[in-house]
Amino acid sequence: MATPPRFRLLLPQSIYDEMVAHSQAELPAECCGLLAGRLPAEGEPRDPVKVEVRYPLRNELQSPTQFLSDGRSMLDAMRDMRQRDIEMLAVYHSHPASSPLPSKRDLERNYSEAVINFILSLAGPTPELRGWWLRDAEYEPAEWEVG
Repeated sequence: MATPPRFRLLLPQSIYDEMVAHSQAELPAECCGLLAGRLPAEGEPRDPVKVEVRYPLRNELQSPTQFLSDGRSMLDAMRDMRQRDIEMLAVYHSHPASSPLPSKRDLERNYSEAVINFILSLAGPTPELRGWWLRDAEYEPAEWEVG
């Protein structure tokens, strides 16, 4: 299977701040959400692709070590993306007490190889965000910046 096209992501500071607030508000559970924007048409420059909208989702599991996006909040987000004519660019979730590295469970439950997976760690004195391209049993860093 071919690897989907990769892109560099521009994460606005305000959306980054909202992600941090969301992760802190859900403690001790993991939070989860989606980031969306417009992917350029084929042949247009793909770097950077800007996040336009954040969709906080409800974690059905309310667990400090795993998440499962609530179906209703996911459906509402997908419907809104369709109405705005934007696409999912990334998913995010928090690790309240561990590093921002993908776990075995994160790899197993990967939504899509075509989106960036952000993990926001709250384990240290300051939040740490890392982005990844996930595949079945491996991961590699994604290119992104806050700006």
